[in-house]
Order: sequence, then structure tokens, then C-alpha cells
Amino acid sequence: MCFVTSLLVGYRYFFSLPTINTSIEDYQNRELLSLKIALDREFIFLETLNYDYAVWDDTYNYMADFDVEYVDSNFVGDTFYSLKIDGVFIYDINFNMVYGQAYDYIKHTELDAPDLDLQVNKLNRAIIPNSKASEDDNSLSHSGFLQTADGPVMFASHVIKRTDKTGEPVGSIVFIKKVRPSLIKSLAEIAQVELSYLQIEQASSLNDIATLKGSLQGEDIATQRKRVILDINGNPLLALNIKHHHQTLPVLFDHYLKLILLMFFVMSLLSFYIVNRYFIEPLINGAFAINSMLVKNDLQPLRFSNKFLEMRVLISGFNALIKQVKDQNFKLEKISKIDGLTQIYNRRAFDEIIAAQWEQAQQQKNAFGIILLDVDHFKNYNDFYGHQGGDNVLQALAQKLKQVAKQNTGTVARYGGEEFILFFKQLSYEEFVDISQQLLLAVRELNLPHEASPVREYLTISAGCVFATKETLSSNNVSMQSLIKEADIMLYEAKNSGRDKTSIKSI
Repeated sequence: MCFVTSLLVGYRYFFSLPTINTSIEDYQNRELLSLKIALDREFIFLETLNYDYAVWDDTYNYMADFDVEYVDSNFVGDTFYSLKIDGVFIYDINFNMVYGQAYDYIKHTELDAPDLDLQVNKLNRAIIPNSKASEDDNSLSHSGFLQTADGPVMFASHVIKRTDKTGEPVGSIVFIKKVRPSLIKSLAEIAQVELSYLQIEQASSLNDIATLKGSLQGEDIATQRKRVILDINGNPLLALNIKHHHQTLPVLFDHYLKLILLMFFVMSLLSFYIVNRYFIEPLINGAFAINSMLVKNDLQPLRFSNKFLEMRVLISGFNALIKQVKDQNFKLEKISKIDGLTQIYNRRAFDEIIAAQWEQAQQQKNAFGIILLDVDHFKNYNDFYGHQGGDNVLQALAQKLKQVAKQNTGTVARYGGEEFILFFKQLSYEEFVDISQQLLLAVRELNLPHEASPVREYLTISAGCVFATKETLSSNNVSMQSLIKEADIMLYEAKNSGRDKTSIKSI
């Protein structure tokens, strides 16, 4: 009996426990990875907003003429609430603040931002990206955490460029968002852990705590652990206390082993079969499946069941975590491509789609048409009806444009501010002209009042349209960027000739 007991205890100690610990270690690695992914998602959302304002003709022109109309049109209290940010700061290439506004979008109060004065706080210049980097270089943008007088904030910055991503360096634009308890709660829900945090006052006591990464970083499994988040200068900013899903770690003599020892007197062979069939094999299969997922970087739910509670809890918890990660990845994909106000493609998504469609059109030698349109006297509309009214108009207009585009197998996106862009392929010039007129009529039929417009008593648009023939695409003498630039020229021609009309060019 002593031999059998020693054998069973040794088996659990040398085989079962290591396998269970490996499974729990993989699970806790996934929890930390989910936490890191959730935090990265918050930064991607902030970076997407920042990119849309940084790579925009209006912002680039503002750095040349400092027209207050740009600020009045784009950065009001409603803007901060709509974008869910707490500050916008624009700097020239010498770190001088051209414009700065800190505004708590939750409390609707202005904030002081002395830490963002980069002439005084030169150490914080690290938030500014490299304006001399190439377009393919990630150093055109920057993001991270920063300590301020109002507490820790997330920031995202980008070098200011024209809409077509050209232009000499003129400065950078920075968006900030305060770190609030609601953010920590959201991260905890995504990662399925209990999470609390503490703002760090003295960094010296935290030198032995690891920074937040997507793994245990060599640590043993535990019910809870600490991680620190560093600011942009490498100083500890926040201390996170992470309470893992597994609050009971496996021990050597659990009730399963005791039951097996008791049953061994009666059915020793049956006991061995049960251990091997329902405990050891599922653990090995589960560990192998998880390791295979890690190698292939393809997360899938575990497809086998088990009669043991410990394994059922482990399997169900792992599968729930996988579902949560996939759901969050889907939401992240949608957030990165859909404009938050109008619920149509944003410009980043449009750039990806049109690049692929342009290449396909060149290969198949199909005609290609681009329409760039603008709301007539939208500044007057905002001044007369308020920014909320302006937002409502943009939402209604976007859905109408989406309807027309869908009817003609086209694609529409918000291009910036009150500008929208559409493209169509595999159509004739006559069909393209007809679509442009459909857009004008569709907007008129909305019959949205615009008493501040000198053009009509209702909302109107002006559109610049460029049609590239099959012969033009076959010759490869025109680029997608040049086509968009021509559409922009046609747009200004339509505006200068009275608005509420289209200006069309075929090349």
C-alpha cells in the first residue's frame, strides 16, 4: 500500500501538478495578454482619432495662417465630449504651443495643462514624434502615458501632414485622455480579471515589479500579481494589482487523490483507469492544444469535455476568455475603420479599400470614378444651428450618401470634417455623370433647412468628380493620389461657380 501511495503521490507531483500548472500558466498568460490587448485597443482608438486630424489639409493650412475659424469649427466642448478626449495641443517644429486646450469631457470643465508647455517641461518633448521620418516609418506617430498635474493621461501624437500625406514638416498635434476608474473597469472586464490601481508617488519602491506585458515574464502562477505602467520617460506611473481567475491553486493532496487512495483497496485497477482516462489524458491534450494555439497564433475554444470539476472550470474559463478576446478583436477592427459620428468608413479604412480597388481596376482595365463632396456653407450651419445640429446633419447626409453608393455598387467614407469621398468602378462615363446628379438630388430631397446658406434655403452640397477611362488606367499614366487631387480641384471649381452643383472631368 505504501508503494502504491508513493507511486500515486509521485505521479501527481511529477506529472499531474506540472501539467495543471502549465495549463494555469498558459491561462494566466492569456489573461495578461488580454489585458495588454485591451490597453492597446484604447491607444488604437485614440491614435485613429489623432491621425484623422493630423493628416488633414485644414490642420496643415492652420499651421500656415493660424486661422481661428479652424479652431472654432473643430475644437469646442462638444468636440471633446463627442471624441471622448480631454485635450488637444498643436506644436510647431520648435516645440512652441500653437494651440492648446485641456477640457474634462466628463465634468465639462477646463483644465490647466502646465505639463504640456514643452518650452518649460523639456523632458516631456518625448511625446512629439519625429517630423523628419518617412511615411513608412512608425516614428511619424507616438503614443503612451504621461504624468500631469491633473493625474496620469494617455496621449497620441502625429506629425501634421496634408490629406494626401505630403508636405514639409510644420508641427505635430497631440490628443490626451485622462486615466479614469472607468478605463480600469473596462480593461478588467475584457481580460476577465479583478483589477485595481494606484497612482505612484515614489518610484524607488517599485523597481522590482515587472512592467505590464502580455505574459508572466518568468513568474510562477499565483492568485494575484502586480504590474507597473511606465510613462513616456520610463518612470513608473501606475501600479496595477491583478487578481487572476484562478483563486485556488492546485495542491498535492486534493480530494481527487484522496478518493483514489480510498478506492484503491477495492478497485485498484479501476482507479488507475479513471485517473489515466479522465484526468491525465485531458490535461495532456489540453496543454498540447493550448501550446499548438500559441505556436500557430490561432486562438480556438477547447473542444473536449471532462467529468472533473477542476478541468471543467479550467476548460470553461479558457473558452470564455477566448470568446472574449475574439469579441474584442472584432470590436477593435470595427472601431479602427468606422467613423464614430457618421457610422460609415473613416479615411484610414477608405485609404486601404481604395488602394486595393485601384490596383484591381488597373489589372482588369476597368474605368474608375472618384467624387469628392463638401457641405455648402457648413460653418454657417454650425454657427446658426449649433454643433449638435451640425452633427445631426452629417449623420443624415452620411446615411443618404451610403444609400446612393450602395445602389450603384460604390463605396463612401468620411474624408474629414464635412467632406465625404466616394468611388465607383466598372461603369461608363454617362453612368458616372448620372450618379453625380443622383447625389445632388438625394441631398436636396432630404430637405434639411439651412437658413444661413446664401445658396438655398435647404442644405446643399458641391461635388468634384473625376472619371478615369479604361484607356487611362491601361496606360498607367495616372495614380490614385493624382485622381483624388483632380477631384479636389473640381470641387473648388464647383464651389467657385455657385455651389449646389457638380464639376466633372474625364481623363
